[in-house]
Amino acid sequence: MSIMILGAEEQFRVGEPAPGAESFLLSSEAANHEFQVMFEDDGTTGYFYALRNAAESEILDALHVYNVADVLDRTTPVTAQIFWDAAQSTAVLLIEGHSHALYDFPRRAGFCRNAFPPAQNGQLGSRELTDELVEKYFAA
Repeated sequence: MSIMILGAEEQFRVGEPAPGAESFLLSSEAANHEFQVMFEDDGTTGYFYALRNAAESEILDALHVYNVADVLDRTTPVTAQIFWDAAQSTAVLLIEGHSHALYDFPRRAGFCRNAFPPAQNGQLGSRELTDELVEKYFAA
């Protein structure tokens, strides 16, 4: 694998908000401050968002990660991590070391395991995230 830059890491319990908050949020900004990704668990669903930073942030994509009700062991703490590629143009969300969502800013292309929701920005091809796709983005 090529260099992966850790942007953020935090332990949480699926479906539980952060202390004093309404949801669990984990975010990371690219070094150029133009782009940001954010993982949110609002107690019902988990989503990975790609944003363009501006006077008002623009949501470029929202990628479904999970439905809380479908997660079998919600009481066990898990670790979420956001990694960037060396150019800081692609970000990937890992939970317990497994990739769940990836966003390629130059291509404006988002991918997640269940390919939901369908692309709204003209992205062509499948939105399904596979291990092979992650390797393609983060291979040496």
